[in-house]
Amino acid sequence: MSAVVIAVRCHYCSKQRNPNELIRMSGGVLMCLHCEEWHGAALRMIAGEPPKGCQTCDLTFDELAAIYGENVRMIAVPKDGIYQVQCGACADGYIPLRRDLIKGTKFAAAGGLN
Repeated sequence: MSAVVIAVRCHYCSKQRNPNELIRMSGGVLMCLHCEEWHGAALRMIAGEPPKGCQTCDLTFDELAAIYGENVRMIAVPKDGIYQVQCGACADGYIPLRRDLIKGTKFAAAGGLN
């Protein structure tokens, strides 16, 4: 008899995960532990803690510092319904796709995406 593999989709990253790696949120939404960990890292970064790296390109903060020098831009961006940590290069590629997020803000009024 073959083993049955059950996987459930995370509502944030859309990856199939083991049901034991998912957190049930309000409204029946499921978040995987990976997304929960990165969301927590983004909130801690907003509070002033140094980020561990970029969630999009998977480079650590030390690797980014080796590339960009001591002034590494790290941004907490709302993505897929949670905050995610992105380096400046990844955020530069993502933020213009989400003009709806900054519409009506001081950043947009100052020509933030031009």
